[in-house]
Amino acid sequence: MWKRSVLINNKRSYTKLLISQNKLPPLLLPFNVYWSNPLIIPQHSRSYSKSYRRNKGITKNQKNDKPKKLTFTIPDYISVDKLSNLLNCRVQTVVKDLKNLGFKNITTDYIINKEYIELILQEYNFELPSSTSSITSANIYNKLKDPLNPKLLESRPPIVTIMGHVDHGKTTIIDYLQKSSVVSQEHGGITQHIGAFQVITPVSKKKITFLDTPGHAAFLKMRERGANITDIIVLVVSIEDSIMPQTKEAIKHIKASGNQLIVAITKIDKIGNVKEREKKIERITNDLIANEIMVEKIGGDVQVIPVSAKGGENMDLLEESIILLSDMMDIKTENSKNTMSEGFVIESEMKSAMGNVATILIRKGTLDNQSILLCGNTFCKVRSIMEGAEKKITKALPSQAVVVSGWKELPHVGDEFIQVKSEAIAKKYISKREALIEVEKNASRVEKLNEERYAESIRRKESKSKDDIDDIEDDDATDNAITGPKMVNFIIKADVSGSAEAIKESIQDLGNDEVQCCVISSSVGIPAESDLKMAEISNSEILCFNLENLPNDIINNKHGVVVKKFNVIYKLIEIVVETLENNMKKIFEKNIVATVDIKDIFEFTMKKKLVKIAGCKVSNGQITRNSKVQVIRGENKDVVYDGTLSSIKHGKDDISTASKGRECGITFNDNFEEFKAGDKIQVYEEVEVPRHL
Repeated sequence: MWKRSVLINNKRSYTKLLISQNKLPPLLLPFNVYWSNPLIIPQHSRSYSKSYRRNKGITKNQKNDKPKKLTFTIPDYISVDKLSNLLNCRVQTVVKDLKNLGFKNITTDYIINKEYIELILQEYNFELPSSTSSITSANIYNKLKDPLNPKLLESRPPIVTIMGHVDHGKTTIIDYLQKSSVVSQEHGGITQHIGAFQVITPVSKKKITFLDTPGHAAFLKMRERGANITDIIVLVVSIEDSIMPQTKEAIKHIKASGNQLIVAITKIDKIGNVKEREKKIERITNDLIANEIMVEKIGGDVQVIPVSAKGGENMDLLEESIILLSDMMDIKTENSKNTMSEGFVIESEMKSAMGNVATILIRKGTLDNQSILLCGNTFCKVRSIMEGAEKKITKALPSQAVVVSGWKELPHVGDEFIQVKSEAIAKKYISKREALIEVEKNASRVEKLNEERYAESIRRKESKSKDDIDDIEDDDATDNAITGPKMVNFIIKADVSGSAEAIKESIQDLGNDEVQCCVISSSVGIPAESDLKMAEISNSEILCFNLENLPNDIINNKHGVVVKKFNVIYKLIEIVVETLENNMKKIFEKNIVATVDIKDIFEFTMKKKLVKIAGCKVSNGQITRNSKVQVIRGENKDVVYDGTLSSIKHGKDDISTASKGRECGITFNDNFEEFKAGDKIQVYEEVEVPRHL
């Protein structure tokens, strides 16, 4: 029941408060609550001239009127003047009412979105269709999900993510569990993809699905995604280093995800002395407590297990601890013959022999061949299901990670997939989602357009009272406003979409007020002709990550586009930063290399023209023809000339250089002859100053 303290607020002031805070009204209130409850009926009244028929806005008798039926479809967006036509009111009346409701910067061409249109229609006593929950591009597929059936719940293996700092032994643990050499396959010794596999525990013989998330800071999004689709997280901490920056970052994501946690202290084999080992384990435990990890030592529920992945010490204990924790959590999911499978895409790439493939993690149901999967703006008719690199299987169970082929387009990493009954349903909902995405894009455009229109209306009003000088100043101000940082463009091509996304996230915010990195596009696969043309048009460099054997016609392409290859993301980021720095405005400092004193002024006639020559003596250094010089005058060292020399003479002969102690005659370029005896000539070199972001 609504509290009286809430209901006594009249609807108009409450609406005004919401609009002033850029919030939408709570349209979940039933229609009769707004208009039949006397406690929240608007108390404001207005009077308008009766001589004009179309001037009725919100009248004092409105509360006694029956709600008017809508005779039109509510549009997604509409301008104020067109809305006034629908309401059969003067546009000035609507503008005034909108201002009273809390709208700012209202003009007749101000554009209003659907939510605010519904609010205004309520204010004008129109009967609205029964409101439903807001459908967005993020939740449109939720209606395809079947409601939970508790009778179909059954236990599933836990999904475990391994997280921690770079080089703390995450992949070595994976190597031990998988019984394969993963470390040797990774460029630079770091994991750069999300890996997924299942193991059977040595004692209980139960299954665990492991996710290995990349450890480099560039893969923040991927690590966040790993934490959000998992049940249990194993936080890896090296006994040598204890808590490191990325360990703290992982702890932050663990707390945000709400997942259960186990801490594995790795590399204990490197400390042979038992007492020293226990001392370091104690230190790490205290560091964990300092970071608000409630370990068992202080009565918490977080297990801390020292392990050695190289020697296998306590690895079986780690696995069984995971099983014990998952049994306590009672992890279950629906899985029956008619249950539609659901899960997440954890990696996607294009393979030459298989086409578009994606590694998916199943959270619900059983996936079979020929199933139709809907994900983002694409769908898949499952052509093949592979476990591992080459092992084909006919079906995949909950908590299993498999590679699926048959996607129409590459799905985005991290997107949720849902099984549907037919391709027609998939295409229908993709079209709906694309339409919603377009509407959401338009929302930001509309807001910007309203600001521009309001600014334009203000400018037009002000321009009427300004003279031509003010107009010129306005143009200059506009030009200055348009001027921004120089955009340095890049196109990213990677082996898998997860890496492409991580690289984009890593570099797109690099820059400062002078230069800014701009990622034109990021995608999977070897650069195509369309990528080269896009790079040529946008003046972009193409950054290829983990793409081996690029064709020569791509590297040395006819478009003259720079194509760079990388296998380690550290190097890629360094090169991007270097490129940005090279595009910053050059700054030079002047180094004085010689000083010359002007002793006297000589004049002679050349081709019927009087020419002045500065009689000089080199006091230090060496002066050469075409040297850059400044002529300095007086105690304040005023610069009266900054340019280059035209000639150096000794007697009647032209010379190229004059060293310390030598006398010579000097003339300057730009016809500069305003030098005086007593002036000094400083010869300088411009040295570029290194600049950094």
